[in-house]
Amino acid sequence: MSAPFPTPLEALARRLLDDVRRKAGIRHDRPLERKLTRILAAMPLAVLESWVEQIEAAAPDSPDWLSLIENLTIHETYFFRDQPHHEHLRRHVLPRLIADRRDARALRLWSAGCASGEEAYGLAILALEALADAGAARRTGDGIVTDWTLDVLGTDLSRIAVRQARNACYGDEGMGAFRDLPAAYANWFVPLAGVAESWRRVRDDARRIVRFERHNLMESAPPETGFDLVSCRNVMIYFDDDSRDRALRQLIGAVAPDGGWLTLGATDRLPEGAPFERHRGERAVAYRRKPGGEGAL
Repeated sequence: MSAPFPTPLEALARRLLDDVRRKAGIRHDRPLERKLTRILAAMPLAVLESWVEQIEAAAPDSPDWLSLIENLTIHETYFFRDQPHHEHLRRHVLPRLIADRRDARALRLWSAGCASGEEAYGLAILALEALADAGAARRTGDGIVTDWTLDVLGTDLSRIAVRQARNACYGDEGMGAFRDLPAAYANWFVPLAGVAESWRRVRDDARRIVRFERHNLMESAPPETGFDLVSCRNVMIYFDDDSRDRALRQLIGAVAPDGGWLTLGATDRLPEGAPFERHRGERAVAYRRKPGGEGAL
């Protein structure tokens, strides 16, 4: 028995979802289609047809198109999500990086698809803790002090998520940002004066080394290159195969050729022949760039 023809509303929703896949890499699935159909149902059909044509012609950084994406995507994460991964970074990956970069005394890290900033601030905290563990920084009453240069870039497609990340303020109500926070990292978040007790801000020593920009992983190039560590987690699960390959080319191209590292989500895999060696931890994996390895897939 053949499938029923889509209604005019469903047909327009599918056109928009094809546009979302082309511009943002997000694959078309039934839950996303239902969500978009509910959003579009509030518009008269004649108005909707004109609006869909306008969105299809819009650039990926236009306000109208970005508003659509922000209504469709979920920017939900929390601090130190997947603790084995973060322990592997702190105990193995970052100490090795610190040893490799001891002469330059500088680290550059990129958190791609950072949503509202938890992943990027988590990288900053881990880097500072790892420097202190290695004797390259000292713990004081005001935080961790080091003469190393640390630069953490957090990027996301959503303007709203980037704005929230820059505020560095997070709540703990319901399924909040601190719902699985290890006790060892609790002092990195300070209560906000005059605000409900459940809201806290990232400590100053981590905040000052993190910056945020809007960036689309479907663009032809990364925002910058030469990163010592590139992290992109729980992002590509929303991509189709072609979009995942495009994003991976960008991520790989951003990793420093002299022993930079790449970390991905638990279900993400590098393609055959990628210029990296795998380093396994306990329920965690990271990839180190082979010396002289080329960036292209």
